[in-house]
Amino acid sequence: MYVAFKRIFMRNMLSVGIEWILLRLVIIGSGAAGLSAVQTIIGQGTTLDVVLITKDTRFYALFSLPSFIAGEIEDKHLDRFDLQYFKDAGIKIKLDTNVTAVNPESKSIHLESGEDLPFDRLLIATGASAIKPPIEGLDKDGVVTLVNLQDSQAILARAKHKIKHAVIIGGGFVGIESATALHSLGAQVTIIERENHLLPRMLDEDTAGIVNQLLQKQAIEIHTSTTVSKVLGEKAVQGVQVGRKQLQCDLVVVAVGVRPNLDIIKETKINTNEGILVNEYMQTNVANIYAAGDVAEALDRVTNKLKINAIWPNAISQGQVAALNMLDHQIPYQGSDAINLINIFQTPVLSIGQISKEIGTCEVIRINRNKVYRKLLLCDGKVLGYQAIGDIRNAGFLLHAHRTGADITDVLDSLKKDNLIAQHYWRSQEKLK
Repeated sequence: MYVAFKRIFMRNMLSVGIEWILLRLVIIGSGAAGLSAVQTIIGQGTTLDVVLITKDTRFYALFSLPSFIAGEIEDKHLDRFDLQYFKDAGIKIKLDTNVTAVNPESKSIHLESGEDLPFDRLLIATGASAIKPPIEGLDKDGVVTLVNLQDSQAILARAKHKIKHAVIIGGGFVGIESATALHSLGAQVTIIERENHLLPRMLDEDTAGIVNQLLQKQAIEIHTSTTVSKVLGEKAVQGVQVGRKQLQCDLVVVAVGVRPNLDIIKETKINTNEGILVNEYMQTNVANIYAAGDVAEALDRVTNKLKINAIWPNAISQGQVAALNMLDHQIPYQGSDAINLINIFQTPVLSIGQISKEIGTCEVIRINRNKVYRKLLLCDGKVLGYQAIGDIRNAGFLLHAHRTGADITDVLDSLKKDNLIAQHYWRSQEKLK
């Protein structure tokens, strides 16, 4: 009925140039990218038929979940938006709704309920799901992940009966955040990482060594260059097999990484690699279908290649750009940043750009003083990568330099002395050009 009505309406109204009024925009996903897109559409003040579909029942931020587990954020403060905000703006919301397929040819999506929902333009912002490695026993009670609110609620439900010992499989960003959250609940925590150091996609080995120290001071046990081969126990977790050793535990958190949620497009002509491939307008190879957030393989600002940099700010900006282009604004995406910041027992740990193994040969500058460690990776005076622990001053300056490819040779001595580099430096450089 919607399609037929629209066709008749368009025939009558094309002459007055308001074809866009009845555009139906459908957005799948209520994470950072999806909600950013809806906010952007609302901000444009246009009269549109907008439908937001999400498998979640609330609008919350993923990055808040470890703090929720640790008791630092109350349940009532998890929600980013009141549903009424969107309803007042005329947005149709389908909560707790699963999309099972996208049909580009018929311009519709199929819901688990059996309903087919038409669209004129579609944004896929389905995010990513936890990878389940081929480890025997991952189906046992007490094995969890941490990629959604239900995961954190499951952990807290077990915490009511006291988690004595938790094993974290994976020493990346989510693994360490899980470890510190569970430590705050009084659990003994062990991290198992298959690479030779923690945070292997964020830090170099020497920088990660300092992270080891931060964790070990809190009695968190760390095993690197090894893997869990089996989860032990009958129906519930009783331990894990690590090499020839068995570690007793009553909770296992699987945190080996995430994989973009591509199932709903697997039978379509939409191009994918690791994620959904998009152009500078966040548009897929199908003209009226867009993608944004952790599911999208978009332009990396520095390498100028397509890459998934799955962090909150990138998802926000991608959602904004996708929404504007769904409204025909033709705004190019400037590219994503590779930047991560994690707080480990009140100590900030920052990474910008590439790590040493990605770069290869480069100039390395280390600054290690007063419980602060910094590492700059340079080539011809340009910042290829930066890592800092304990103090992140000048992070904004170095991020800007990394983005723009600026030569920072003139300020290296000041950086080595930990002097703050004022933003007027850039203005003075522009005047010299």
